[in-house]
Amino acid sequence: MFKKTLSLLIIALIVFSGYLAFRTMTAPDKQSKINALPAPALSDSALLHFQEAIRYKTISFGDTSRWDSIPFIQFRQFLEKTYPLVHLQLSREIVGGYSLVYEWKGKNPSLKPFILMAHQDVVPIEEGTEKMWTVDPFAGTIKDDYIWGRGTTDDKINLISIMESAEKLLRSGYQPERTVYFIFGHDEELSGQQGAVQIAALFQTRNIKADIIIDEGGFVTREKVPGMSQPIALIATAEKGYMTLELSVSKSGGHSSMPEAETALDILTKAIVRLRSTPFEARFVEATKDFISYLGPSMKFPNNMAMANPDIFQSLIVKNYEKSGSGNAMIRTTAVPTILHSGVKDNVIPTLATATVNFRLLPGDSGVFIIRKVKEIINDPRVIIKVKNDRIIEGSPTASADGIGFKRVDSIIKSSYDSVLSTPFLLIGATDSRYFYNISDNIIKFSPMEDPIGFHGIDERVSLKSFRHAMWFFEQFLLSAK
Repeated sequence: MFKKTLSLLIIALIVFSGYLAFRTMTAPDKQSKINALPAPALSDSALLHFQEAIRYKTISFGDTSRWDSIPFIQFRQFLEKTYPLVHLQLSREIVGGYSLVYEWKGKNPSLKPFILMAHQDVVPIEEGTEKMWTVDPFAGTIKDDYIWGRGTTDDKINLISIMESAEKLLRSGYQPERTVYFIFGHDEELSGQQGAVQIAALFQTRNIKADIIIDEGGFVTREKVPGMSQPIALIATAEKGYMTLELSVSKSGGHSSMPEAETALDILTKAIVRLRSTPFEARFVEATKDFISYLGPSMKFPNNMAMANPDIFQSLIVKNYEKSGSGNAMIRTTAVPTILHSGVKDNVIPTLATATVNFRLLPGDSGVFIIRKVKEIINDPRVIIKVKNDRIIEGSPTASADGIGFKRVDSIIKSSYDSVLSTPFLLIGATDSRYFYNISDNIIKFSPMEDPIGFHGIDERVSLKSFRHAMWFFEQFLLSAK
């Protein structure tokens, strides 16, 4: 009996191994094969324009009382002076006081337009970190083959590259077959309420429907996908939602010499620890499934086998993704405290403690569902939970990897970069384009740069090579507007 059982197990193992091997070897190769065209040399004038753009402190402060409109007006004037043909031949509309909408009329009005998006505003330099920067964050310094400064990667590289490409094509007498819009919001870092939200509403009233929208998002990486040696273009076909909750606890305070067994701060910090130590369920959404199917066949064993059989190896893939913050964010809704407030003096026990917790919602995890889960996890009625600003932005729909948006961007990337692989993926950040899903079914989030450094952090910078390829990417995209 034992021998018979063992034989059956061996046979089953052989059959199962054969099944895994068959699926691994027959997984379709979805990579399009396109020969790259060499990008033109980076001109001195384009580089000077990018440097100057960084010097305008178009900052979106979290404290809106610190808003300064002057840099935005000056930046607008800089664009007018630097790109005269764009401002002569394209119409421009100012929305929400500072956001810019350009319309480049196409030859064929029956074709749906293309839309290119970027944003003017940047995040502030965190107080106390100014001296930690290697260079002046608003000088546009060139050092070690990089352009340094706040906004280089997020998102003035796209804005300036779009304008440089358009000005160049206008000099040659080019007019696209279809209309192309440029949308440059001014408050993306504050959720785009005055800029992108109003522009999207305006386009809806005008019944504008676009075939493709491209906004900031993924990029070309040699570092972010473990086990891959080739450069990979991460083309976001969906993005996570956004929600911020405020947790607050009120409890009698008093003199610090006579503390009770538990204070408002104790209750709040325990709630935060419980929340952080109880991750939400991991899932593979459509964009992540596409990521697996596009890159799996190019991976080495055993990763290619796991990616070819994700239903069988899901737990192993999840464990691997969980090892990094960016990987973990692709497979689950995340929560992280970002602001804590409590107390007025070192010898006074505070009566009120509050925490701001930011959530990035996996598509399919609604805000209402996550709030219910948060209450279950914290399980303490003394912790009051409310949505900050009464605003929940759900995870986005997914642009089809077989649609015109992904296919067009994929082909242009491969025309711009040598030996690059490409893949759909889920963007874990938030963009202005999340308000435009009534305008287009093909919203692609991609920034044509390679492994940028310092998003929202110290020593933000992007390589000169990236800037050169970004302009080449947008030039080819504009030439494809037919």
